[in-house]
Amino acid sequence: MRTAAVVGGTGFVGRAVVDALRARGWEVRALSRRTGFDILRPDAEALRGCAAVVNLAGIKREEGAQTFHAVHVEAVERLVTAMKAVDVRRLVHVSVVAAKEKPEWPYHHTKWLGERAVRGSGLEWTVLRPGVIYGAGDDLLSHLALMLRFSSIFPIAGAGTAPMMPVDVKDVATAAAAALEAAPGKSFDVVGPERLTLREVVGRVAEAVGRRAWIVPTPVALMRLPVLAMEKLFRTPLSTRAQLNMLVEGLVGDPEPARRELGVEPAAFTPERIRGFLPAPPAKTPALPFLALLGAAFVLLGAGFARGGDVWTSLFVAGLLLGAGSLAFPAARRFRLTPFRVAAGVAIGLVQFAVTKVAVAGIAAAWPGWTSMAGALYLWKGPHPLWYLLSTLPLIVLSEELLWRGVVTRFVAERAGRWAGIAGGALLFAAAHVVAGNPLLVAAALVAGGFWSWLAEAFDDLTVPLAAHLVWDALLLFAWPVA
Repeated sequence: MRTAAVVGGTGFVGRAVVDALRARGWEVRALSRRTGFDILRPDAEALRGCAAVVNLAGIKREEGAQTFHAVHVEAVERLVTAMKAVDVRRLVHVSVVAAKEKPEWPYHHTKWLGERAVRGSGLEWTVLRPGVIYGAGDDLLSHLALMLRFSSIFPIAGAGTAPMMPVDVKDVATAAAAALEAAPGKSFDVVGPERLTLREVVGRVAEAVGRRAWIVPTPVALMRLPVLAMEKLFRTPLSTRAQLNMLVEGLVGDPEPARRELGVEPAAFTPERIRGFLPAPPAKTPALPFLALLGAAFVLLGAGFARGGDVWTSLFVAGLLLGAGSLAFPAARRFRLTPFRVAAGVAIGLVQFAVTKVAVAGIAAAWPGWTSMAGALYLWKGPHPLWYLLSTLPLIVLSEELLWRGVVTRFVAERAGRWAGIAGGALLFAAAHVVAGNPLLVAAALVAGGFWSWLAEAFDDLTVPLAAHLVWDALLLFAWPVA
């Protein structure tokens, strides 16, 4: 059996290429950092016995020793040397359709230099130049879907007229597998069958997600700073400077040579196909268990508020019981604890607190009696030591997010739609606070609860509203009280 080494074979594109090669009868060695293969210093022994190599290694941002030049140029040259050392002559190198001689854009330029190194290698080479790649678990669809769920207002790079030809990852994999059996010494664009604008790409993803997108043209200069911040701060940023440049310039090519010589029939980028790559909606929350949990919430919280004694501890105990009950519902277990989501939640909580402090000035002018109501809420801390308050607050906040955003908001949204779920979750959250007899608390629960419900539905995750809620509560209660 022929053996092919796939460098970068455990990544998004790599897994598809491995499957395509195996379907054609190849034995595959998937090489990556996960398997102990260092692309910057490729080990020739890992290639011994192979008939061919498919090189998928590439990065969208620089990090430490993994610079564009190191990965896209030096690593390619070393891979060629390693292949020659063990007499492997066939190489399929996957670049990008945007590769060009442009030193001011390091990503594009180093991709072009890498292609040049392959063409001058003396090996039997084929270069594939895909456009923007999509599929289940990709960056394109997952990031666009996340942004569209977060807000209907979608800032787009420039006027959004940059041309795009999105290509299915399976078509790229088909091209890579077919290229190993085709005549060497050629380059092929691997792109979708239709030339679209960036606006149209966003519009089709929005239709697939079921969201309306209000596309707002945004000067590229205004987008560079937030993109740079995301690139530096997050492990998986929504965008990088290299990706922004490609969105500005476009990613297009000619699909005909790959269709004619490699047998690639690129699939159309349609809302129906896109929908198939998005996660399937979960099963609906059952009604009877939900009503039982909601009834228990009103009883336990009512008893805690009405007790008139140690309200803090009563809410803590009620929260433990309700939080545990909420975890029986899959909708309450929507936690994707990533640095990006935690950082986003913290940042949002800080902004929410700043808005609250500004709003306090207006409330004080229009409602002189509000300070006594606000002060009553601080009495809940009672005589408890600070360590007790700080250790129990996260558990109280967690239980509220599990119940009201995880279960209640989602239950209503499943049956009446997203915005009804956000409104219904906020109203029920506020209604549960009515028995406390404090209109300020009810108003705060309604407004803040609606905001956290929106965050939960926008991110389809409880990490962000939990972090925002905890930051807001902690600042109001301990750092800068409003009364």
